[in-house]
Amino acid sequence: MTLTRKNFLVSASSFAAAVGLDPAAFAAAGTNPFRKLDLAALRKELRAFYPDESHGVCKDPRQPASVKAIGDALDEWAAAHPGYDALDVRREEYLLVRKHFVPFLFKESPFYFEAGVNGGWCYTSTSVPGRHVNRLCNRFYREQGLIPDAAFDLLWGRAGQRLLVCCGPFSDDMHHVPAFRTILTKGFKGVRDEVAAALEACPAHDPLGKKELETALVGLDTIHCIQLKFHEAAKEKVKGLGEGEERRNLLRIVEASARCPWEPPKTFFEALNALWFIREIPAYVDGLDQFALGRPDAWLIDFYRADLAAGRLTVEEARELVAAFLVTSDCHLDTARVVDSFDDQEAEMPLTLGGCDKDGKPVWNELTEMFLDLHLACDCVFPKLHCRIAKDSPEPYLRKIGEMLMAGHAVFALFNDDRHVAQFVARGFRPELARDYICAGCWDSYVDSWTDVDCANYTSPLRILELTIHRDPEVERKCRLKIDPIDGLTSFEAVRDTLYRNFIRFYRDVLSEYTRYGRANAKVFPHPVYSMCLEGGIRSRRDTMDGGVAFRPRIVTLAFMANVVDSLAAIRQLCFVDKTCTLDEFLAAVRSNWAGMRGEELRQAALRAPYWGDDSSVTNGLMKAWIDRVADETDLYRNDQGGPYVLACWVYREFLYWGEKTKATPDGRRDGDRLAQGFCPSEYRCNVGPTTVLNAIGTLDHSRFFATNANLSFDKAAMSPETFAAVFRVVCRKDMHLLQPNCLSVEELLDAQVHPERHRDIIVKVCGFSARFVSLSKRWQDEVIARHKLK
Repeated sequence: MTLTRKNFLVSASSFAAAVGLDPAAFAAAGTNPFRKLDLAALRKELRAFYPDESHGVCKDPRQPASVKAIGDALDEWAAAHPGYDALDVRREEYLLVRKHFVPFLFKESPFYFEAGVNGGWCYTSTSVPGRHVNRLCNRFYREQGLIPDAAFDLLWGRAGQRLLVCCGPFSDDMHHVPAFRTILTKGFKGVRDEVAAALEACPAHDPLGKKELETALVGLDTIHCIQLKFHEAAKEKVKGLGEGEERRNLLRIVEASARCPWEPPKTFFEALNALWFIREIPAYVDGLDQFALGRPDAWLIDFYRADLAAGRLTVEEARELVAAFLVTSDCHLDTARVVDSFDDQEAEMPLTLGGCDKDGKPVWNELTEMFLDLHLACDCVFPKLHCRIAKDSPEPYLRKIGEMLMAGHAVFALFNDDRHVAQFVARGFRPELARDYICAGCWDSYVDSWTDVDCANYTSPLRILELTIHRDPEVERKCRLKIDPIDGLTSFEAVRDTLYRNFIRFYRDVLSEYTRYGRANAKVFPHPVYSMCLEGGIRSRRDTMDGGVAFRPRIVTLAFMANVVDSLAAIRQLCFVDKTCTLDEFLAAVRSNWAGMRGEELRQAALRAPYWGDDSSVTNGLMKAWIDRVADETDLYRNDQGGPYVLACWVYREFLYWGEKTKATPDGRRDGDRLAQGFCPSEYRCNVGPTTVLNAIGTLDHSRFFATNANLSFDKAAMSPETFAAVFRVVCRKDMHLLQPNCLSVEELLDAQVHPERHRDIIVKVCGFSARFVSLSKRWQDEVIARHKLK
């Protein structure tokens, strides 16, 4: 039987038991599987509130009006106080939030947390007031000489030339992770008490520390005020309501919001709601992008079991809460809209499931299964499911993921516990902390409440290779590059080493610029509340961007390494081993975009050369040597926080968009062809199965990386849940960081292009995000269809 969403539910006996309903009735078309929760009504209400795209403004006019009122008042205050600094204006913003904040409660939703942050994608001051501080303080870059205009011009010029990506000016100010465990354990009040004690003991010689703590106190009190606004709004809204689900939801909110999460949660509902509150409200007041939703199966299982035992909760009620939790995430944008541009349909809402507990025991419990089953049953694209796996993960857990993939539900990033836990222990974290890491963004891991990682810093060795071959003196001048030619070189080693020197000169310059200017962001865009919730913030009395937290590494990504290795391997094979042509003849063919009969002959020869992923000694050796050399270089530098730079190897949508602008390369690519993703083999080269590819990736020393990804597509006809479970264990044994799997049938995808109404439930992993296949634009659909399917 071909697995689909419906018959998967019918076949999942454990899920049917948890539901407490007849499986056939549950799966029947048009049947609402929930006793009280009306999913269709909830979706309709939430979609009427949230914007349709990632960076839109909430549709309820009260939300942008409240943000505008805060922004206007901040502008007036700034005009009246010309000597302000960033902490001054942040304090004023906190106070204005208390006055203008609008608490949003929904008729169909049981939760209270919504401020209109739009899922953490708060790039502009129209989304959240916290970003208005950045806008007002940007002038400090020039006035205080924090970063010269020439440095900005160089940074953005390099980004525009596809040499790098930095998600912020010299510092990634996007990819933060909420301090979940801190608040679940202490509540915001516990943090406030510790800040007040630190302020009392603050030495007189640290006026900046005193001001940071004072500002944080105002912000924490603002969070309490926001919580109480939800409390009062629910009390008012419940008046006059007759018996029904809306009244029950509001009464529960009235009770819980009187104390939580100012105080730690005491029930499953409070803890589940707190995950949303902790993610959204600090993001609102501090202007953060917070990209995680925590580990509900690991952290909430004791609440769940205690509530069941005490009779405060039933399994059915828990299911409805979890379903509403998941659907809320899925409604933050319209997943039916066409995906074509760089960051449309991106809701950075990863949910961490599975893995192990603080003692190293596998986490595979009632909540793990409930979240997985309901994600499929509710037909969710978001939240992203970041599932932690290990060599010894329970077989039913791995098979469950395989079943969902077979059902066309490719929403997973699979994090290898054996690698991630080990790397945090190696960095000095106690094992119990390392084992509690959470997953964030697209492929990052963080030790919860202890780390704030500066992670989105891409560099492109392939762009340096492109400029080495297709010379562009104007780009070299504007981007401060020194590119030595490879024309006329008489050995492969000379070609390889010249390319490496060209890249490493650029790479050193990038790191030195980041170190020189990265810390300036703390004087423009401080996050006092968030910083004090992280380990080290209170003790240091400093912002997270000012050396305040326990561990803030800076991650630097090497993009498109497979294309670099394949290009080197082709030059080696054609010019120095087989001597099919001279190096200059080969370079001429590449520069001509493989024009003419001779050009096509050389292109076909290049495509037959060894390639990354074939597990040959040639390409394994080239990749390992390059990585080791760059990693050794990276280890020599300290970042602007005094922490390490660490390598990564991943790529977001740039593999298509940058590929469209990249000229022909020696690996056989033509002008505009897509590039390789992460550690995946090039789609133009791979003709082997998963064992060979995984063996190749496994030859690398993954301890040199903070994170890597492999986006691999598997042929649906050749797979089964058991086969997937076996593949997942191999990934862990090979010490890989991350697998993002697709399970594809070309026939189904081609039919979906013709009959999209029949295939709305097919979800594919595009890169760091998933989307409905029928929502992808034609060029993205064609790209997914063309991917090599591993058998």
